[in-house]
Amino acid sequence: MSVHVETNINFATASDEEIKQFGRNIVRDNIVVVRNQNLDERRILHICETIGNVLKPKQFFMHPEYSGLFRVTNERKDGEKIGIFADKELDWHSNGNGRPSGNESCVALYCIKPGKNSVTSFCDTRRAYNELPQDIKEIVDDVDCTFQFKNNTFYKLEEGDKELIMFENKRIYPNGVTKPLVYNHPYDNGKGLYFTFHYIREMWRRSGKDLDQEWLKQYLLDHVFQEKYIYHHNNWRTGDFIFMDQFHSIHKRNEVEGDRFLYRISFDYEGSFNE
Repeated sequence: MSVHVETNINFATASDEEIKQFGRNIVRDNIVVVRNQNLDERRILHICETIGNVLKPKQFFMHPEYSGLFRVTNERKDGEKIGIFADKELDWHSNGNGRPSGNESCVALYCIKPGKNSVTSFCDTRRAYNELPQDIKEIVDDVDCTFQFKNNTFYKLEEGDKELIMFENKRIYPNGVTKPLVYNHPYDNGKGLYFTFHYIREMWRRSGKDLDQEWLKQYLLDHVFQEKYIYHHNNWRTGDFIFMDQFHSIHKRNEVEGDRFLYRISFDYEGSFNE
């Protein structure tokens, strides 16, 4: 069983129906790598908007002309960041862990400049869930968690950094949010772990049964992060386009070296599933 799928679709010439079918396959395949693409910003955005609704926040890291394209870069303008996730190491996470889970079901990364020695790792938490022993499944199926961002966990930011202000969301979610540890995917109903452990502040069983939180967290850390569940993308090239489901996969990245610039797009699968 592969942790990821590589496909040879040519997005420059693909029809909208082919793109919608590709979107349906992301749900099935979980982590999809597409290489050797030659796309401009308009086409990148069209592909993702064909698959579903694209998140378009008004933030400093957005492309000024193509709303929906997050700039992920260590480039600065007049000494100020112009992108999110600029240059420091990122540990395991997925999209929107500190917010109620909405319809931003997928994140795509399109590489403009790969930088040097760049490695992004992806973990298939659906497969990790499927291969849990049955008695552990019965426990995790019954667990809810409080998720809340805490600095110096998956990401380390200095006080006053505009990324830190954005992540903390102190006025909106001062006490964190409650989510299940196991998600039924909203598009295919498949189960998978939502184990973004850096965000988990507390775990409990909704049935009221006793739970040893530290034991469960350590058990899942040992199980989920086995190499058989992880794909390391360690040779980024211009034109790489990677799609990852945000319910059933998580990812991390090493510290940035050299000039690096990616577009990040967050979207749901409505265009692919609700025609």
